[in-house]
This record gives sequence, C-alpha cells and structure tokens, in this order.
Amino acid sequence: MLVGDPERDRAAHELQRHYREGRLSADELAQRLETALRARHAEQLRSALKELPLEPWTAPEAVRQALRSPARSVRNAAILAGTAVVWLFWSIGMLVAFVAWLAGNGASLGALFVFPLLWFAVSWLLWHGGKRRRSRP
Repeated sequence: MLVGDPERDRAAHELQRHYREGRLSADELAQRLETALRARHAEQLRSALKELPLEPWTAPEAVRQALRSPARSVRNAAILAGTAVVWLFWSIGMLVAFVAWLAGNGASLGALFVFPLLWFAVSWLLWHGGKRRRSRP
C-alpha cells in the first residue's frame, strides 16, 4: 500500500516523540527519519517504527472503535460542552462574589486564599467528574 505525506509526517512526529522520551539515540533517530521520510510503502514506514510502542490513538483498533460508536462521540462532546458551560457560569459567579466581598469587606488574606482555592477545587471536581462520565461505555 502506498503512503503519502500525511502518513510520513505522522511517522516522523512519532519518531521525534520517542527520541524526546529517550527511546532513540540521535543517530538512530536520523536513520529512522530518513527511512520514514523516503518511504513509499506502508511496510517501509512500519520498518522505521519497528520495536517502538505506539500511542493508543495510532492503534488501528482504537480508530475502529471510535468510528463504530458515533453516538458515544456525540454524547462525550455534549458532556464536555455541558461541563464547560457549568464551569464558565461557576467562574463568573465566583468572580462576582469575590469582587463583592472585596468591595464590602476590603482585601483580606483569608479572602485572597479562600476564593481562589474554592474556585480551583470546584473546577478540578467538574473536570474529573466530566472525565469519568465521558469514559463510561
């Protein structure tokens, strides 16, 4: 099977990532990049990437699974959008409450720690709660 520039570019990015993560030496990176960038067939690309772990998104089974369930993708997008809207309203509400607190009581060390800490804690809970909902089958 013939390969094009997008496939060669993806292989080059994978090789550079493995080099950054310490799996390849500079010489091995240069050799494999040369092989990948000159590849005309999929087998040549595979030889440039041999013995290197691939990211889950590059695994063909992960791609097939994502294509099999478009309803899940739509559901995950809706969960992400809903979480973002809730977070946005929460952040604006906290900002208004913080400004009102400062206007009414003046700046205090407690307010300068409590409001950002509360904002961060609830933001973290929203993100991880949404992440758990998105990962459900």
